[in-house]
Amino acid sequence: MKRLYNKSKKIKSTLYVSIIGILFVFAAFLLSLMIGPFQVSPKTIVETIFHYESTKEQVIVHDVRLPRAIITALVGANLAVAGSIMQVLTRNALASPGIFGINAGASCVIVCCIVLFPAISGVFLMLAGFLGSLLAACIIFLLSSVFKGGNIEVKLALVGVVIQAFLGSITQSLLVFNEDSTQNVLFWLAGSVAGTEWRDVSLLLPVSIIVIIWTCLMSRSISMLNLGKDIAQGMGQRVVLVRVLCALIVILLAGTSVSIVGPIGFVGLIVPHIVRILVGTDYRLVLPISALYGAILLLIADVGSRSISFPYETPVGITTALIGTPYFIYLARKKREVAS
Repeated sequence: MKRLYNKSKKIKSTLYVSIIGILFVFAAFLLSLMIGPFQVSPKTIVETIFHYESTKEQVIVHDVRLPRAIITALVGANLAVAGSIMQVLTRNALASPGIFGINAGASCVIVCCIVLFPAISGVFLMLAGFLGSLLAACIIFLLSSVFKGGNIEVKLALVGVVIQAFLGSITQSLLVFNEDSTQNVLFWLAGSVAGTEWRDVSLLLPVSIIVIIWTCLMSRSISMLNLGKDIAQGMGQRVVLVRVLCALIVILLAGTSVSIVGPIGFVGLIVPHIVRILVGTDYRLVLPISALYGAILLLIADVGSRSISFPYETPVGITTALIGTPYFIYLARKKREVAS
């Protein structure tokens, strides 16, 4: 009886968390369309969606703010899901694509392409981001396997931090010797959703939907992997295959997101922790709700970034860093206290 009561209570709490998340996404999305150098009313937004007449206000909403809000929500969802999976793969509560060098790999290859081929854009930049993330992941896993002894998760963490610093130095070197590309690239490297267009939506939307659905279909295997290698194998999981597929998901989600908006940190670190507090460690719930709350976090951060140096644009990556750095320090201290 008690078990049924607990199960019913968990279902109710998960339902509440989901409903609240959906309402917050809607509210944050609406704020993203309304707030900016030119204020827009909710009425104008409704008219733009259902009765577009190309007035000045409607053009601003349709051509500037709507694709920006969609991209922001997609990138937030992608990074949150990628962070959730990274924390399972490495069994490290402080893991995320930004901290483990995945974003740095994508950024390095993209900046190299921009410097060498200034006209490159669209699907080619997305492909460059994917290849950069794949390259960084391969280097990290290969180097981790070379070093003998020790826990594989710990080695992944240490190597990931080193590779992130190394790739970051290469990126900065490329900018130092190519001053013509510096201004635009530096703004992109800070993580910015400003200037995103419907073309970017058409590139990122299908990738995000397909990969996140694929991730949710794998959620049971990911939950078992989170219990540990031995338990997962005992329950019939092919651990190596699951890890490879999970790594590929992280690379796809992080690499394609970075190619559109640049490296945005801390979303993949903060959101999974909050979601696990709310719904527990069942990844059948954690993954879809992480996508929901990742979208909320980045939408709110984007709205906040418009107020920092109004009416000028501040990269949203700066806002997430302001939010995420204290949270990262809190998690690190908490983990240290538990370990001691």
